Amino acid sequence: MTDSFSRDLRAPVLGGGLALLVAGTLAALPAPLLAQEDDPVSRQEIPADSVEVVDRIAAVVGDTVILYTEILESLLQARAQGANVPEPGTPAFDSVAHQTVEELVDQLVLLQKAKQAEIRVPPEMLDGETDRRFREIRNGFPSASAFQEAVQSSGRTLVQYRQFLRNQVRAQIMIDQFVRQNSENLPPVVVSEEDIQSWYEENLAGQTRPASIGFEQLVIEPRPSQEARDSALAEAERAVAELRSGEDFAVVARRYSDDLSNREQGGDLGWVRRSQLVPAFAQAAWAARTGTPIGPVYTRFGYHIIKVENVRGGERKISHILIRPELGPADTEIARERAMAVADSIRDGTPLSELAERQGVEEIPVRVPEIPYDELEQRLGPEYGAALADPIPGDVIGPFDHANLIPDRPAFVIVRVTEFKQQGDWEIDEIRDQVRERLTFDEGYRRFVDELRNEVYVDVRI
Repeated sequence: MTDSFSRDLRAPVLGGGLALLVAGTLAALPAPLLAQEDDPVSRQEIPADSVEVVDRIAAVVGDTVILYTEILESLLQARAQGANVPEPGTPAFDSVAHQTVEELVDQLVLLQKAKQAEIRVPPEMLDGETDRRFREIRNGFPSASAFQEAVQSSGRTLVQYRQFLRNQVRAQIMIDQFVRQNSENLPPVVVSEEDIQSWYEENLAGQTRPASIGFEQLVIEPRPSQEARDSALAEAERAVAELRSGEDFAVVARRYSDDLSNREQGGDLGWVRRSQLVPAFAQAAWAARTGTPIGPVYTRFGYHIIKVENVRGGERKISHILIRPELGPADTEIARERAMAVADSIRDGTPLSELAERQGVEEIPVRVPEIPYDELEQRLGPEYGAALADPIPGDVIGPFDHANLIPDRPAFVIVRVTEFKQQGDWEIDEIRDQVRERLTFDEGYRRFVDELRNEVYVDVRI
C-alpha cells in the first residue's frame, strides 16, 4: 500500500525464536478460501480411494458456501505434504476438520472485511511474493519433474497453479494488511501470571532455545544534491500547474509519479492511517481539504503532491504523486564517508541513539529486538548475515552496504551488538514479557475476529 514511503510496520520480534502472532501473520490459506479470489481451477479432485466423499455444506459465511469436500481436500493436501493429519473417518480427524472449518470461517470473514476496506495489493508486491512462494515450494521437491508431476496430479497446469498461488498470496496479504490497520483497535486483555506459567509449561519447558542476537543500528542513506532537489521541485510544480488547469489527478500521476508501486493506479494509496505514513506526509494529508490537491510536500523520499479522496474515522483514502530527486555517484560517496565518521564516533563512545537523532533514517528502528541468530539473513538480508558472522557484545560493525533496505537507493548500516546468547534451555524469566505480549495479542485478536463474525452471517454445520 504505502511500502515505498511508509513507516516500518513489522511485528515486534520475540527473543530466541518465539514467534509473536502480530498483525494477522497467517499460515497458508486452505483451498476453499482461494476460490473466493476468482480462481476457476482452485477446487481440486480428491482421489477416489482416499475418503468417502460426502458433498454437504460445512459452513456458510455471508453468501459463501464451504463444502465438506473442500475441507477434506485441504486436510488431505496437508497430509500429503507431511502434516500430521489423523486418518479420515476417525474422531480425531473429525475434530481437526471442525477446527479447519472454524479457521476458514475466520479467514473468510477477514477477507470480506479487507475487501470492504478497499485494501489493495500493489502488483509488484504480489508478483514478488508469488515468485518467492513458487520458488520455495518448487525447492521442496527433489526435481523439476517431480514438482510438475505433483502439480499435474492436482488437475492443474503449471500456469494454472501459479495463478492459484497468486490468488492465495493476494488473499493472505489483504488479510494481513487489514489486521495490521486494526491492530490498535483490539479489545483490551488482562494476562495473569498463571496464564504465562501455563503457556510456558505447555510450549517451552524442557526445550532448547536457539542462539539469538540483539543489536542497535544506524542507517545512513545518500542525500540528493541541492541541484537535484531544485530540479525535482520544478517538475513537481509543473505537475501542480497541470492539476490546477483541470487535468485529472490520476492522469497526472501516471505521467509524472516516480512511485512505481501505485503510479499505474493513478497514485492511489488506498485507505491509510496516520501512523503508517512518514511524519511530514501525514501532517500535510491530515491538514488537507478533501478533494483538493496540496503540495509539493517534501519528505526524505522526494516531493509529494497529495490528494485526500475521502475520510473514514481515523483513516484517509489518499492518492499522491512522488517526484524523486536523482541521486548521483557523488551523493553515494558522501554518504559512505559520513557513515564511516559516524561509526568512528560510536567506537569512541558517543551513544548510537544520540547520533541517530541527527544522522539516521527515522523510519528504520534503531533498536532491533532479540531475534533467532539462524533467522538473521532471512529477516534482514545476507548483508546482515555476513557482517554479523562472529558477533561479540559491544562490537561496532560497519558501515556495510545494503542495497535493499531502503527502496530505490543504497544505504550504509552501522551495527553495535548489544547481546548474543548461545543455544541453551528456555528460562521463563527471560521471556515473561514476550509471552505476556503474545498472549495479550492472541486473545485480543480472537475477540476482534469474534466481533467481526457477529457482523456477518455465519452458520457452521459440522
